[in-house]
Amino acid sequence: MDPGIPVAIIDKLSKIIVEPIVKKTCQEIALVCNFTRDFDWLKELTSIHDFLVKVNLRAVQDKGVKRWLNRVQDVAWEAEDIVEECALRPLYASNVTQSCVCIPVELYFRYKMAKRIQKVKERVIFITKGGEQLKLLGELVSALSEQSSSNAERKENSLLPSDSQPVGIELKVQKLITEIDGSTVPVIAVVGMGGAGKTFLLKNAFKKIRARYTHSIWLSISQAYSIKKLQLDLMKTLNVEVNNVTEDDAARLIHDALGGTKSLIVLDDVWRVDREKNIMTRLGLPVGPESQCKVVVTTRNRQICDNLGALPYDMELLSEQESWKLFCAHAFPDEPVPDQLQAIASQVEKECGRLPLALKITGASLSRCTELKKWEFKLNQLKKVDLVKFVDPNYDLIMHILELSYDSLPSPLKVCFSYLSFFPEDEKINAEYLINLWIAEGFISQEGEYQWEVAWRYLDLLASLCLLEVEEDEHLVKHCKVHDLLLDLAILISKEHQCKFSVNDAFTSAKRILLHQQEAIVQTRESCPRSLRTLSLYDTSIEKVEKKFVSPVRLLRVLDLSNTEISTLPSCVGKLKILKLLNLSCTKIKKIPKCVKSLKRLLFLDLSDCELERLPKWINKLKCLQHLNISGCNDDLLSHMPKGISKLVDLRVLRSSHLRFCAEKDGFLKLEDLPKLTCLQELSLEVNKEMNNGTFSQQPYMRYLSVKSSGAISSLPPNLSDMQYLQTLKLEKFAVPNWLCALTDLAYLKLEKCDCSYYPEFQNLPNLKKLVLDGDNTCTELPKVFGKPSGFPKLRFLTIMNFSNLEVLPDLEDGAMPFLQEFYVGSCPRVKKVPEGLEWLTKLKKFYYTGNENDELNRGQQFWDNIRANIKDQNNSQVEIIVTII
Repeated sequence: MDPGIPVAIIDKLSKIIVEPIVKKTCQEIALVCNFTRDFDWLKELTSIHDFLVKVNLRAVQDKGVKRWLNRVQDVAWEAEDIVEECALRPLYASNVTQSCVCIPVELYFRYKMAKRIQKVKERVIFITKGGEQLKLLGELVSALSEQSSSNAERKENSLLPSDSQPVGIELKVQKLITEIDGSTVPVIAVVGMGGAGKTFLLKNAFKKIRARYTHSIWLSISQAYSIKKLQLDLMKTLNVEVNNVTEDDAARLIHDALGGTKSLIVLDDVWRVDREKNIMTRLGLPVGPESQCKVVVTTRNRQICDNLGALPYDMELLSEQESWKLFCAHAFPDEPVPDQLQAIASQVEKECGRLPLALKITGASLSRCTELKKWEFKLNQLKKVDLVKFVDPNYDLIMHILELSYDSLPSPLKVCFSYLSFFPEDEKINAEYLINLWIAEGFISQEGEYQWEVAWRYLDLLASLCLLEVEEDEHLVKHCKVHDLLLDLAILISKEHQCKFSVNDAFTSAKRILLHQQEAIVQTRESCPRSLRTLSLYDTSIEKVEKKFVSPVRLLRVLDLSNTEISTLPSCVGKLKILKLLNLSCTKIKKIPKCVKSLKRLLFLDLSDCELERLPKWINKLKCLQHLNISGCNDDLLSHMPKGISKLVDLRVLRSSHLRFCAEKDGFLKLEDLPKLTCLQELSLEVNKEMNNGTFSQQPYMRYLSVKSSGAISSLPPNLSDMQYLQTLKLEKFAVPNWLCALTDLAYLKLEKCDCSYYPEFQNLPNLKKLVLDGDNTCTELPKVFGKPSGFPKLRFLTIMNFSNLEVLPDLEDGAMPFLQEFYVGSCPRVKKVPEGLEWLTKLKKFYYTGNENDELNRGQQFWDNIRANIKDQNNSQVEIIVTII
């Protein structure tokens, strides 16, 4: 020790400098040592999300309480971010309680996470000082939980399509048609408040009269519509060449195409007064006094009529009788109103203001509920709306009724409903894709096989509550549609969960970002938020995703780049360790970037309709992959599938055109490899040799199977009859087996160029919705039992085509095919007459006939007019008969 420095000074300096350093060091070490305990506490904190879902933030009026709730939500998000970032590290993925961490990198990571947890603790201490608010919220959650649980226990409705219970519609449709036909004013505006049924009414009228016009076009005007996009849609329908034309040039082309022709144009949901004044001129619609073009718009705003010079057609509310009938159709489907509920049900119905949407949703929310207490709770809620409306005449009745239905949903359904906001307005949403998104986001708590069952049940529940519409197209593919008012509600709710939808939204704390058709922000925004969960650049014209745009993101679960011009991905995508869904459909991708190889947790990979040439050999590295879509890709890819596919043991869906197996080439998938894919539920393949019982021996849960024989007509292995869950079966060039009728879940059956010398009793398949018989040169007459009563109990679509020797179609008796909607006959030149008894098909909407000039059935327009008139006389229904002579 230097004798020149006194001991006292050294002691003092030690206390001032060394002791704080030692103390601080000990505190920092303690953070690392106590990490396991603190991390367990943090995981418990993430359950706050369940609490927040039950709380209706929109209903909280007290600004202090609302600020407090927002702070709670922010802390919950931060806690979830830390937990998920830890889950990215192998050391913490399965068990973070490991006591020994000797790797310096992991020690540093643990230290960083501990510091973040410490900050969360400090914020929690600050938040808990709001004890008064805590008490208030406890009471609120208790009330909401009671209502939510009551709704969770409700019995499921049978699914009601959007138009399954039309009430009071026929006379209104006819009245509107008369108005359109008789009006000398070129523009007619259907005016009514939201939820009154304007679009539904006009759609029914449009279907009935569209054939009278040379051009009949329906345009949906979204809130953020683009004149250019609407012009492109018009020109595409009119078959007008589109090559980088300006808005003015496009308007002139549309005007010239429509000028002089009898046209009907529908503009659905025109509502912004400041923008719509010149919409028809800007679109190029010829609506002058000499024009034969008629425009019908729907709007909530009467001022739109004045701006457009339109003749107003006021949307009538339902009558009291119609209102009661519609309400009961959803509250008490297929059963009478219980005596003890007659009085209160009538009161609830009257509170809905005779608005169809309010009646459907309120009725569905109480469906089959027989507890008087729950009906009284709903009535009290609706009466509070009346009180608010008395104070504020501008209060939105319908929106509040929709909010009440949302608030009564069980928590899991709330987040699923809010996710509907992630699709553009007027979008037809593929139901399967929506469910995949729910699973990728972690909204479905169950794991494994039951995830999909639960997700489909959630979708059915939302549909049964009339919060979305689920429809099946002619291919039996399910799509969802959302009423524009319900979409507004979903957007409002989703913003509480930090979703961002527009250029003007702040991105710093966003968890989900949708940039539909917003190229500018992708090009100008430097980066996305670190804690982003979902990023969708769907339908933007970007050609490249910059590395800096996505490099900060670590917790991304969904990346949707579909319908863009990209041809590759930045390498940093490979660092998205918990990415579950990657959508690259309709892009310029020719080769899957190597960075995808690192996405070990990827569940869904969509490469459909892109320019993909080959799948990489390393595809087997995506061990969690369950859904692979390569439909619409390069044809050469189908015969060069890498053998590694057989190692994807969790693969459920392999969607493609018919795969062609390479028996003679090593390294490629072979027919013998199929049994390894034990979870497979969807497959299309082409075979050039006989299949045996082992080919499909390990796929008992197959739902969709399409098999094509590339050689002579083959036989199917008998054990296919064991696929009791099969819903779609398409066969080409096979002998039709007699065990087909054992597949009782079968909904879609297509037989193409098959040997149909023997027809099993298809008419007895209890769930068959679509039957396609395509091509058989030996058949001269279809079995008469096809037209017998009780045959085909659920059939909706029937196609008979390419039968060169068929002479007789089976006549129909009363009760046959009771739900048939579309009947198509094509390229059957020897058929001499249409089936007798078409008038018995009371649900028939369309009958198609396609043939050539020499066909027996080519007897002129009068012949078909007589058939149409006979059907109308017999069952009072309007059938659209479409005849095409080639």
